[in-house]
Amino acid sequence: MSEPTAVISLLMKLSRCASTVSQAYINGQLHRTDENTRDIELLRQLRMISPGIRDSFQLRGSFREFLNKALNTQRLFAIGSNVGEYFSRLGDLIDGYAEAFHEARDSDCERYEMEIREAISDIADAIDDELTVLQAQIATRFGAVTTIAEKRRQNTHYQDRTQKLVLLLERFHFSDLGEQLAGNDDLALAFRSLLEERIPSFRQALIAILKQLHQYMFEFRKIEARAKRVRAFALYLSRHQDWQPADWDDHASPPEWVLHAQPLSVTGHPDVTMEEQEPGLRDIALAIPRVAGMRAITRPPGVADDNDDVAPEVFIAQPLIKMALEGYFADAGVSADGLSARRWWSGHPSLMADVREDLWLLRVMGEFERRGKGGQWRLTTISEPVPGFDGNLFIRDLELARRDT
Repeated sequence: MSEPTAVISLLMKLSRCASTVSQAYINGQLHRTDENTRDIELLRQLRMISPGIRDSFQLRGSFREFLNKALNTQRLFAIGSNVGEYFSRLGDLIDGYAEAFHEARDSDCERYEMEIREAISDIADAIDDELTVLQAQIATRFGAVTTIAEKRRQNTHYQDRTQKLVLLLERFHFSDLGEQLAGNDDLALAFRSLLEERIPSFRQALIAILKQLHQYMFEFRKIEARAKRVRAFALYLSRHQDWQPADWDDHASPPEWVLHAQPLSVTGHPDVTMEEQEPGLRDIALAIPRVAGMRAITRPPGVADDNDDVAPEVFIAQPLIKMALEGYFADAGVSADGLSARRWWSGHPSLMADVREDLWLLRVMGEFERRGKGGQWRLTTISEPVPGFDGNLFIRDLELARRDT
């Protein structure tokens, strides 16, 4: 017998709470009793109900909409597909309730009260669900798509949705819907506790999401600019297949851009999974010279070796960045006027293969701090102020020299 799936387990749990769900749907709310306490806790765990007022509970908007759709009720066609339509429906219901109250239509007033409470809950649930979707997109950086163009399109779409929702909440905050419900204590309490008091927190969360989306758009633009340069270079290589990079080491005075360009380390390796590469790999293996004294030592099974208890010696290679710092400080010590950190960085690509230029400047400053400001070294910062930001500086270069004694 196959194990029950998650869908079967959920439906079985809901079937045990059928009477409680039916009562909450028909009456619009549900009060806790000794008989339904267990059902209420289970439905809250399943996120099928949400707390109301005066220790009551009500079905969540998504679950209620599913029941409307399954039962084909008339209320389905009155509920909008976005938050703006929810607000519009709430205003229409309040106007209908006021008209029924003045005409002393008690049955219509009761129906309007129930639908107004549901509309208020629908708005709160819709905003809560919208925040959940937006926060998920922010956390994954639109991980469902892989291309920059699609990420930018989704970013623009969610920016527009968030901006509209913020403006909608601002207009709603200054509306008179709360004053229109002041004559009914239950409706006024539901409007105030379930929606009006939560509007500031909703706006604050949406504004934070909007700022993060703007930051992502800026990052996407930077990535797109780099991608365009790579594509342009790839197109140039496809059109000029005999192009070879110039060996600027042979030039006495290379151009300025060479000194500031970030080196790109490119390595190639054969695909060992391809059968046509096997002859080439075999030739490479046969071409490796045999090291003198190198031999394979095998031990017969069941025979102990005297060297088994000897711990192997482990030699840890010095990091390249550490070697680079030592070399730079050594060269700066014999320099008369000071040695440029950026020029030294561009002149030693073998040590700087995996180190960006900005990180190299930070490591030089950190090493200078570690060796002591008041010691034998003098560090000169070549910088300029940032326009529009008081107190910030663009550090262009660093020059290190020995302090005069």
